[in-house]
Amino acid sequence: AAETSLVRAQATQALARVGQPLPLDDALLETLVTAFRDLREGRSVEGWAVEKPSTVMSTAEAVGVASSLGLSAAFLDADRDPASLLPGYLLGVVQKDEPKDRGRLLAYWDGTVKRRAEGGARIWKQLYELRGALEE
Repeated sequence: AAETSLVRAQATQALARVGQPLPLDDALLETLVTAFRDLREGRSVEGWAVEKPSTVMSTAEAVGVASSLGLSAAFLDADRDPASLLPGYLLGVVQKDEPKDRGRLLAYWDGTVKRRAEGGARIWKQLYELRGALEE
């Protein structure tokens, strides 16, 4: 909860500099922070093993992604649900140091994201349905 609050506060400040509110709801921010934490720690909050990418999945990177999602929603893709952009942004973070880490993110999608989706979590179901964005 503390990491999510920090990401929200920092991303809100970033968007305020361009005169925009942060258009991301709590569920999306929590999902973003959870994905970063799972990948950073190599274990999901449920205790499932997660293959860690070689890049650092820092809180600062999460702020950057939240800010980018907010800017995209405000200026570029106003009609799109910001959650639909999350897989692409996560892929960008994961691949920036090691392009082969796409496979680790796909494994995360096929394991943790899928299990959460099957458990009935709406936003994780939505993300799982966007898996194709990771293969483009």
